[in-house]
Amino acid sequence: MIGSLYYRHPEILLESLSQMNDSYTKNAKKSSNKLMRLMQQFYIFLFGIPEIGFQVRSMYYRWALGEVIKHAQPKKVLDAGSGIGNYVFDMARGLFGVEADGWEIDRRKLQFAKDFADELKITNAHFSYGDITKKPKIVGAYDFVVNVDVLEHVKEYKKALTHLYVSLKPGGYLFIHTPQAHQKRFFRQFETWEHEDHVREGFEPDALRRDLERIGFEVLAVRNSFGFFGSLAWELNHLLLGRHMILAGLLYPFLYVLALLDPTVRNSRGLCFAILARKKDKT
Repeated sequence: MIGSLYYRHPEILLESLSQMNDSYTKNAKKSSNKLMRLMQQFYIFLFGIPEIGFQVRSMYYRWALGEVIKHAQPKKVLDAGSGIGNYVFDMARGLFGVEADGWEIDRRKLQFAKDFADELKITNAHFSYGDITKKPKIVGAYDFVVNVDVLEHVKEYKKALTHLYVSLKPGGYLFIHTPQAHQKRFFRQFETWEHEDHVREGFEPDALRRDLERIGFEVLAVRNSFGFFGSLAWELNHLLLGRHMILAGLLYPFLYVLALLDPTVRNSRGLCFAILARKKDKT
């Protein structure tokens, strides 16, 4: 499972959970000791990053990457909004002869990713400060750009899309994953779920598709993500995380199996959606 590399640093994952909900931090502190740290490390080594949302997003990222490599062999790739670097490391280690860049505005996450790349001795993974609302310094350089759950944080998202377009080579691919507007939940307590740093609830898939096409992209696929299986697994996972970390850990593998069904079916609706687009070749 993606994220197993991070078993050395379970604290960075607990910090990410705490940004979603303060109760996760409290529950983690209750179970904080040397033995628990060793157990957390072993668990992450076995199962990757044990948060269903991360794993479902990664499934759609892997789908998009698979579609791209059917038609091209990317040599220079970018995660625009790379966080702690998981997609950058995945591409750097998994694609032959690739140079993988990560742009991030959170300087603490950026420094962690740089230090972690040195720790792992992954020399083809590079991280730098990058704000997608600013004109990129590197133009027409990338074969594949990943942008996962970033646009909902960006006020001037159309400008950001233009900058992602500019950063791609003609014929290069863009993968976007972002929340949908008007989400429907299974459990009432998630009906008011929100992130303080989101500037919008989400996007309408058709509207974002039109935005991309106006810029000059050819939209190849739009898929609803976090449909019935993914959203149910996610909500159950977070219900457990808010109550008892150990119980959440015990039940996580079963919820992961449930979540695996999400990208295998055609979801009529979803909490989020994934878009794969291609920058049109010059004519």
